[in-house]
Amino acid sequence: MRVRLPGWHLMRVRNAVLAAVLAAIVLAVTMHAPARPEASSPPTAIGGDDAGDKRATTTYDGAMVRKRTAIAVRPAKGADRAHIRAELTEAALKSKVGPLGEATFAVFSEQMLRYLVPEMTFVLPEGVPLDRGDAFMRDYQPADVAFYVVQPVLVHDLTFAVVPAAGRTPASVRDSQDAEGILADTLNRYDTTVQPAGVTVRYFGAILSDPAIASVRAAMGRAAGVPADRVQVTANEAGPGIDLSHGGPDLDADVPHHGH
Repeated sequence: MRVRLPGWHLMRVRNAVLAAVLAAIVLAVTMHAPARPEASSPPTAIGGDDAGDKRATTTYDGAMVRKRTAIAVRPAKGADRAHIRAELTEAALKSKVGPLGEATFAVFSEQMLRYLVPEMTFVLPEGVPLDRGDAFMRDYQPADVAFYVVQPVLVHDLTFAVVPAAGRTPASVRDSQDAEGILADTLNRYDTTVQPAGVTVRYFGAILSDPAIASVRAAMGRAAGVPADRVQVTANEAGPGIDLSHGGPDLDADVPHHGH
């Protein structure tokens, strides 16, 4: 089985005016990536090690990478996924676990994916420990969930932001990047927001490789009419996050698989 896993370097903003404008969009933490390539044919995503079950290699770590508790769900035959989603969402709020996020199965480890490829993946809020997530599912497992596994995972939680060149509006940037499709191919799930000064794209999910992130920056730069290095990348959460410079934590060594 192979999955597409939708990877960063810090740099200083060379233009103080641009930095001031971006600060109104997101907290300015600027990044380094290759300049936007010239292309005579329709652009495609830049290749990296995002294909496969192993975690992609990235230098965009620290506050951009978070450790979370995730729930892999295998619905019963004929189950209504919308019902499962609604029931678990309501139960999470009722039990004060907090709001559930969703992601693709690619957040899980290679070892877990060898025996279960979940059809639905829910991610608990920052700070919810594994045993709390396991207790939540024991107490609130929907009747139409055939099997579930609770596992620690690493996720990328970050935002891309760009201020368009003169003559281009934020709305036109959004429309152009959506029409090109590189963001959809690379990120799978993302949220685009049109701001008064520019466009932000929030991504939460499996670790992205550096080439994947370069693809997103290049695509947003093309849409905005600016070089890729003018597309800024920031962490969505404060704090140190996870350092991956030495490979990161061995999540499978933390605890055995929790599943029912």
